[in-house]
Amino acid sequence: MADYDKYRRKKKKSRFFDIVTLVAVLIMVCCAHAGAINPQQFFLAPFMSLAYMPMLILVLVLLLMALIWRKWLSVLLVVIGLVATATVIKLFVPLNSGDDKPAIPADTTLILNVMTYNVLGFNYNEPSLSAQPSASIRLILDANPDVVLLQEGSAGGLGWDEIPSVKPQLPEVMARYPYCYNGNEGLNIMSKYPFTTQPVGKLQHSRTPLSYNREQTSYLARAFDLTLPSGKQLRLVDFRLQSYHLGFGKSATVRVSPDVKPSSMERMRRSFALRSENAAALRQAFDESPENLIVCGDMNDITASYVYRVIRGNDLNDAWSDAGTGYAPTYNRHHLPYRIDHVFYRGDVRPIAAQRLTGGSSDHYPLMVSFDIDITDNH
Repeated sequence: MADYDKYRRKKKKSRFFDIVTLVAVLIMVCCAHAGAINPQQFFLAPFMSLAYMPMLILVLVLLLMALIWRKWLSVLLVVIGLVATATVIKLFVPLNSGDDKPAIPADTTLILNVMTYNVLGFNYNEPSLSAQPSASIRLILDANPDVVLLQEGSAGGLGWDEIPSVKPQLPEVMARYPYCYNGNEGLNIMSKYPFTTQPVGKLQHSRTPLSYNREQTSYLARAFDLTLPSGKQLRLVDFRLQSYHLGFGKSATVRVSPDVKPSSMERMRRSFALRSENAAALRQAFDESPENLIVCGDMNDITASYVYRVIRGNDLNDAWSDAGTGYAPTYNRHHLPYRIDHVFYRGDVRPIAAQRLTGGSSDHYPLMVSFDIDITDNH
């Protein structure tokens, strides 16, 4: 009788573990595909997208436990869940090996190194950092990309020669990057090659101290049409979408916009809704852009989210997914290790390498992608 009771308890524990695994797998699958739902239709969908990586980690832990304890039903449930979300896993954690990556052209003039970097106004508003040479500028110079697309690259409309942390290094910057655009909206470029520029969509002028423009959104986008040494024309689009404003709202007088209460949940809900509108406008601009296109920016949203899916559409490719390796968060504050900075591309360009750099003094880390810029040639 005692052996039978022990057997029943063991079976009950095993059944409970299987149920827990099943629930965790179902939640993970729902979170993986929640980005298909417009946040304006179901406000919990983007929160589910944010929960995908924690749920994936939990499910992998359950898989390890199931293997150790030989819970084969739980192992099967996890495997089914991983297969159901395999495409999303590759977007978050690509495992591109050396064998998978395309060959690097022998002709280095066919390679364009592009960096995207939110530099947080070069720390103009941070007393402990604003008086010393910018670590973010140093990071850029050491990495030596051909083109750097900046977000929050100006501080309150000031020129780079008026920002104390940038001014000492400005001669070196200009010597390395003779073609620059320093607009007061914060979307800036440092380039080794000449370009023309134009706003994408409606021109957004000066921004408030809270980092949004006069229409109460921090959505900004600008196109830069490069002329490369070969004569090839290539459009780069730099963008920044609505922020979460997680650092604001501690005071009752602070609001993301006039109709938003300063609670964290309300700020996030409003940000998700605004980014959905931002994404639709940006997507329309891409539909009207030349075929050869590289898109870089601070999306303030994660891989596989609704905003990500709208922006990427059916024609843009994710450079990190195609050429990067591993999980590479680009946001480094508020204990939110997510990749919210992205590089997309289409046309006769192809990423041959991608890296997430660390260092600098911003709340973001930069991404740098090396592109083969003429894959129609046999090289």
